[in-house]
Amino acid sequence: MRHIKWQWVVKAVFFGALMIVVFTGATMWLWNTLATAIFGLPAINFFQTIGLMILGRLITGGFRPGGWGGPAQARKHFMRERWQHMSEDERKQFMQRWGRHGCGPARQEGAEPESTQTSA
Repeated sequence: MRHIKWQWVVKAVFFGALMIVVFTGATMWLWNTLATAIFGLPAINFFQTIGLMILGRLITGGFRPGGWGGPAQARKHFMRERWQHMSEDERKQFMQRWGRHGCGPARQEGAEPESTQTSA
């Protein structure tokens, strides 16, 4: 039984490393052929390519599953269900509170919030 686990671990590490090398190599090849020819940028080496891939991942999606949009989708689903279970009075109260913070339909364009308006 232990022999099978170690074989699986060795295979997983090997194929994981192989995938990193393949994707890094492909990215490096694309950069060195396209970016240098089109934009006149310098060619990059293997480790610079890994850094570029990590930087791109951080900028576009983070390292969480689902990227940056993951938790936002959960909040959207939560609010939709919450809205469906509200009564009409609760919905009106919610919209009044939401509008006071400047995000909702109760805010009119060009109007200042109540706290910053001065009386004449």
